Parts: sequence; C-alpha cells; structure tokens
Amino acid sequence: MRRHNLRTLLRHLHLQGPTTRTRLGTITGLTRSAVGDLVTELTARELVSESDEVAEFGRPRGRPSLLVAARGDVARVLAVVIGDDTLRSAWVGLGGGVGSVTEIPHDYVVDDPRPSLEQLAALLRRQLADAARPPLAIGVAVPGLVRATDGAVALAPRLGWRDVRLVDELRRRIDLHAPLVTGNDSNLSALAEHLRGAGRDHDHMIHLGSGLGVGGGIILDGRLMQGGHPGYAGEVGHMVIGGGTLPCYCGGHGCWETQVAADAVFRHAGMTVTDGHGRKAALAELLVRSGRGEPGARAAVTALVPAIAAGIATLLSLFNPGRIILDGVFAHLLQHAEPELRAAIAYRRPVLSNGPVDLVPAELGAQGPLLGAAEAAVDAFLAGLRTASTAASRATRDADR
Repeated sequence: MRRHNLRTLLRHLHLQGPTTRTRLGTITGLTRSAVGDLVTELTARELVSESDEVAEFGRPRGRPSLLVAARGDVARVLAVVIGDDTLRSAWVGLGGGVGSVTEIPHDYVVDDPRPSLEQLAALLRRQLADAARPPLAIGVAVPGLVRATDGAVALAPRLGWRDVRLVDELRRRIDLHAPLVTGNDSNLSALAEHLRGAGRDHDHMIHLGSGLGVGGGIILDGRLMQGGHPGYAGEVGHMVIGGGTLPCYCGGHGCWETQVAADAVFRHAGMTVTDGHGRKAALAELLVRSGRGEPGARAAVTALVPAIAAGIATLLSLFNPGRIILDGVFAHLLQHAEPELRAAIAYRRPVLSNGPVDLVPAELGAQGPLLGAAEAAVDAFLAGLRTASTAASRATRDADR
C-alpha cells in the first residue's frame, strides 16, 4: 500500500505540477500525517522538494502550505527517438521539463540493424557519461511494430528491421541498470498528446498522423490501447478501407496507408519519387505549395479527403472517441481544407454518432515521440518504485552476494 501511495503522489506531481500537502491529501484521501511521511521519504530520495514559496490557494485563513514539486532538475529520464533520418535524445525531468535535444544523422543500412545499434549505443554512452547521475529509466520510440511483451522490434519497414531485440541488444552494448522500455512512435505520440498536448482531459481520444506512412494511437479510459499478445493494436494505417487494391509493404492490399499517405499524394500529383530522403523532402515541398494555394499541389492533397474521411468515420464507429487529434498531412488538410474534410466525415459517419466531430491539430508535432518515450520511461520507473526500506534491503542483499 505504501508503494502505491508513493507512486500516486509522484505521478500526480509529475503530471499536474507543484501543489501542497493539503491538496495531496485531498486527492489521495490520505491523512495529513500520512502525506507528510510520504513527502519526507520522496524528498530524502531527491524525487521531490518543498520550496520556500508558499501557496494560499485562495484560502482566506489558516497556515499557508509549502509547495511540493517534482525534482525535475535531478530526477530525470532519458528519451530517445529512432527516426529514418535522425537519432534524437533528450533528458526529461519529472514534471515534463525537456532539456536540450541532441540530434545526429541516422546512418542506417537497410536490412542490417547493426550499424544503427552501434550508433545508438554510442549516442547513449555519451549522454550517460555527461550526466551527473544515471537516469530513472530510458524510453525509446521506434518507427515500427514493437512487441509489448519483450520490447523487440518486430518490423520497422523503412529501416528494413525484422525481429530486432532492441532492449537486449542495447543492454549488451551498454552497462545499464535503469529500466529500458521501447514503444511504437505513433503510440507514444498519442500518449504524449494525451498527457501533455491536445488530448489533455480527454480519456477517450485517437491520434492520427500521416507522412511517409500512417500512424495512430488510441487512448481508451485514459490508457493507451495495446491489444492482446503481442501488443500491436492501433495500426490504423493497415485498416482496409473502401475498394482499395494497392499492395502495401505489410503484405496486404487496400490498406488505408496506401490511400492517404505520401505515395497517394505523389500519385495524385503525377510524381514518381523513390528515394527515401527524397520522398520526405518532396512531400514537405508539396505541402508548402498546397498551403500557398497552388492549384496543382492543393488538388493533389485534397484528393485524399474522401479516403481520409472514410477512415475517420470507421474509427468513430469503432471507438466513439471524444477527440481526434490530427498530425502531418491530416493536420494540413484540417488547416487548409477543413470544410471539405468535415463535410466528407459527416457524410460517412455513423447515424448514431450525433454532434460535430471534435477534430483538432496536434500540439506537440515532432516532439510527440520524444515526450511519449519520456512518459513511457517514467511509467517504467514508477512501476518499479519501492519504498526506501525495501530498496535498502535489496541493496544490502546485492552487496552481500
């Protein structure tokens, strides 16, 4: 029970920011003395602090309370994003404060993960060597299917990875004692938007992003949906929508991704783009031109509206989300062709789904996977958080071995 209470207090401070012992007691239902005891332990472990700043919280009388805050200056996790063009990492403190982001080119070799693993391990070693203390945990966002059971990358199509045991490979290369967790970058973006972005206060939401591919993450009852073994839920890009028959890299045909991602935009624009880095630059240029109102570029992008609307209507029927957050090409259309997009969704949406669809642009953008990786790392740390007495007993046993 004490472990549960420690986690509850620390999670609240991490997500909601500084508050008082009195308010922590109200939130948890614990007595003032019990809260004080927990805060004292967390303070001794340098996870929280009590500042000299006092908080009245509108109370006209009574003794003011000191503010309890997460120690984001020293209690930090390390977040990493594996992209097809860059590797990014940043220290993120409890409370969500992000330090400087380190970004290096990702010199990957398609179908051979070893150069990427060596490069990633070198990046992590530099980050760890420069830190005054080790991270509470490490979170890694991956552009592909990640098994929730063991953190292995089942498939990262643009990198050509299959069945890469990322956690094991990194631990083999680096002396790590902190928890190390991995996750799909789209799922982690959804988690970040839910906790830190456009999905705050929405426990039923879907995050959708389109670029070179389509990614999505689904939050139900405040939790990221992972599905059954091995945890591949949320792969919305591979829904089969409408009468599409185009082959997809997943081995299927007619996947939503083939109708609403970069290759579909290029087809409508009459372009053939094969180079990976060139595809990303070509898509960015088309979106810029579309945003300026150039007829050809705008027509190529807005041609996606019917297929996008069909996919969103399907998701509305399946999950009844309170909010849908759009990123990438989807967010571009929300900004530049909102009436057309909303009309197409309204035409296709289920009759029983009344009221306007709550569509909003993502707030976090490229920071989404990084912040999501940090939140996954914090979750891993909290899951393993022990009381001071338990931690001391374990340390003693380890020293005696």
